[in-house]
Formats: sequence, structure tokens, C-alpha cells
Amino acid sequence: MNQVNTPTGGGAGLPPKLQAGKNRYRNRKSNAEKAASEQEHLSLVITAAETAVNIFRQHNLHVAIFGSLACKLYGNSRCPKDADLLIFPPSSDIDAEILKRLLVASAPRFFYLKNARDPAATYRILWFHHPSSRRETKVDILVPGAMSLPFIPLPRIRWASNLPLAPFSFILLHKLKGWADHRDAPETFKRVRQTTDAADVRRLLDIGAETQTLQGVPAWWEDPELFDATLQADSVVRVREYCVEFPGRAEQWRALGFDVPKPPKLDAVIRDPQPAIPIAA
Repeated sequence: MNQVNTPTGGGAGLPPKLQAGKNRYRNRKSNAEKAASEQEHLSLVITAAETAVNIFRQHNLHVAIFGSLACKLYGNSRCPKDADLLIFPPSSDIDAEILKRLLVASAPRFFYLKNARDPAATYRILWFHHPSSRRETKVDILVPGAMSLPFIPLPRIRWASNLPLAPFSFILLHKLKGWADHRDAPETFKRVRQTTDAADVRRLLDIGAETQTLQGVPAWWEDPELFDATLQADSVVRVREYCVEFPGRAEQWRALGFDVPKPPKLDAVIRDPQPAIPIAA
């Protein structure tokens, strides 16, 4: 009689697809593990930003943090993946690539450069790694002029956790810009980011202490110190587009001073007055 081999547990004998699914389930992190992992990454991103800011300040270069790290420091719950730093060099001859190399030369144990995904790119990607961690995080360095980024007056920079932040209004409208840019991007890997951007905008709108301050400033999005004419006009359009996709947020944008049309009421819809055609018996 032929002897039948039976699995002894641990997924032995399962078809490959079922085994892979079982392994994925086994490798899932608990909520506590996810929270600890996020906290570890947040600590790394903050350390990267602090290290860069300190080096730039040693060279008399002022900095303003924006993007997802600034969102987090203003009260957003999402853990940022990287740090976005806007640097204000004294001369237009100092571009972002020079500033990246300055960080690498000043702290080679922490900062290093990688080639961009596009082999034809003329820039390199700056990364930060702390010797005590197995993790790494990207650090984006930008200068005024690109992406409607201005020279932010120093008195308007906010400090939180020893880090210089761009004003809240700046963070909000640039996050809205990121949502629109990713939504319209031809690359799939960029378009998928629009969901995260939209959620960041929603969370920023829910930070009452900051939005209440903006409510007292008429047409704050027309502030010439923070927004150029293009960004001012585009922000009005983007707010309306955001409200079309997320109508539940329209009232918050109206409270901030934007003219967002209200949708027509159902009882105001004009119906066809023609009588119904009788059905023959």
C-alpha cells in the first residue's frame, strides 16, 4: 500500500500562492510595531533635518522646512518619509547641487549622494544615514525660483522643535499644489501620490489654531512675500478643483475666504415639464 505523506505544519505542502499568502500574514506587523517603526523613522527624519540646518547655519545660510515634515510639525498625524529644505543662498550662483555637496563634505558619515532614477538627470539625490540606525531617509534641497518657491523673510519663519518652518499658509498651498501636480502627472508612480497629498491637505484644514488665524487675514493667498502671481491664481483654481473632488471640505475653504460655488439643491433642479405619454392598454 502506498503511504500518503501529510504535512506536519508550518505551511508545508501548501501550493506556492497559498504559502506566500500565509507568509505575508505571518510577517504583518502589529499596531504597536507599526507605531514604533514610524516613531523610529520620524526620529531619523528630524535628525536629518536638524543636522542639515545646523551645517547650513554654520555657513550663514538660512533655511525653511516645508513639505510633509513641516506638516507633521504643525500637527499632521502622518509620518513624513523625508525632509524638504528650502535654502536661501546669498547668490544665485549657489544652486541646490552645490548645497548638497556642502552637506556631504561637512558630514560624510551622515550624508551621501545617489544617482537619480533618470540616467539623463543632471542632479543627484541626497540621502541621510545615522550610524546608529539601519534606516536612511532622503533630504530634498531646494532654492528660491523653482516651483514658485520664494525668499521667505526671516521674521516669518516659525520655529518648532528647534527646526525652522515655513509659514502655515505656505505649507497649505504648496501641499495643495503637490496634490494637483501629482494628479496631473503622466507618470503612474507620481499619480498614486495624490491620495496622500489630498489627505495631508484635509488634515491641515483640520488644524484649527492655524486655520482660525488665516480666517482673520483677507485674501491671505495673495501675500506677495510668500506667493508669486502664478501661485496666487493657480491656488484659487486648485481650491475649487479640490472641492469638486472632496465637496465635504468646501465649507472649510469658504471659511478661509475662498469663493467656492455651492452645488445646486436637489429641489432646484429644473425637470422636463412635458406630460407623461399614456401607455396603451
